[in-house]
Amino acid sequence: MSRKLSISEARAKLPELARRLVKSPGRVEIITHRDLEEDIAMTTSGYIRYLEESVRELRGRAGEFKLAGSMTTTLSDDEIERSLADVRLDASDLAEEKLRNLAP
Repeated sequence: MSRKLSISEARAKLPELARRLVKSPGRVEIITHRDLEEDIAMTTSGYIRYLEESVRELRGRAGEFKLAGSMTTTLSDDEIERSLADVRLDASDLAEEKLRNLAP
């Protein structure tokens, strides 16, 4: 859960904000400033570490998948290309039929 405060409010309530954030892991306070293009997010360093570790883990997983070699088939490259062309043609025909059915 996050809440928006002006920088003046945040400055006046800084000790209270700090206590609230420490008591509620994952909480984020959004601080706005009229002279800044972007808002500022205030949270605990533990939550920032958690987010950074999550990002690293997800990026690591994303690099594991490789399409090449992930499937096997008894078809030749030409047979695969012909089959894909047939699928594309069928999809195109179906899309055109749907479009015709939408026309008044």
